[in-house]
Amino acid sequence: MKTEKQAQSFEKYFDEDLKYFNQDTLRYYCCSNEALFGEGTAVRALVLEFPGLGGGSCLGGSMENLSVYDNPFTRRCAEKGIVVAYMFPGPWSWMNKGAVRVTDLVVNAFMQKYGWKSDNDFSLIVMGGSMGGQSSLIYSIDSSHRVSACVAHCPCYDVNDCFSVLESFPRTFVSAVNTYDMPLDEALRLISPSFRIGELPDIPYLITADEFDEIIPLNGLENYVDLVKKAGLNVTYMRLEGQTHGGISAEDREKMNDFVLKYSKKN
Repeated sequence: MKTEKQAQSFEKYFDEDLKYFNQDTLRYYCCSNEALFGEGTAVRALVLEFPGLGGGSCLGGSMENLSVYDNPFTRRCAEKGIVVAYMFPGPWSWMNKGAVRVTDLVVNAFMQKYGWKSDNDFSLIVMGGSMGGQSSLIYSIDSSHRVSACVAHCPCYDVNDCFSVLESFPRTFVSAVNTYDMPLDEALRLISPSFRIGELPDIPYLITADEFDEIIPLNGLENYVDLVKKAGLNVTYMRLEGQTHGGISAEDREKMNDFVLKYSKKN
């Protein structure tokens, strides 16, 4: 099956789209920790955090405060010259082709802002939980940029396995892909990481699963992780003991943060 990345690319429009996505308009599309940077801080990395369904986050991001992304992790990153941006690609986006386009344009705007000429000038880390975890995996595949590392916390690994877990899921999945020019079954596979393992880039992955997740089937997610490992990719897997969907202990979150910091270096 032809992938959506192969079927349609928006890269040819990037120059024209600078009218809407540039260093002066970034605040419309994401919230960052840049206000926490000390004077003269050299910026070396960009971390994108994707929201869960509805716009919330189990990792700290929020659409409630659009001025500055301020928490212990983002302050730690600011000290090291790492921009952390909480993305607003749409509450039901499931990293569809529109969300990929918006995210690529945000990265382009950051490149413009910091004078990065190519992907070699900075590292790009993606992370998120639930829909945000699924988004991190799909964006790693479909981005026009080179992703350096990916963190997927309790990700929706397969739309079909999770389709009817919540009454809200079917309409959100279909809403994400209903403009794709193909049968819905094929379109839904394009936002299902389990169908796209062969396209994952050769980068480090941190994937977590909550032991008592009531939304994402634990066995299915662990089978997905096994398949990714069998594909020869560098995967760190963590089963988060005693946690329900989206939960993470302070100790495990620190391991996640350390993973992000480890790979937040220039390529």
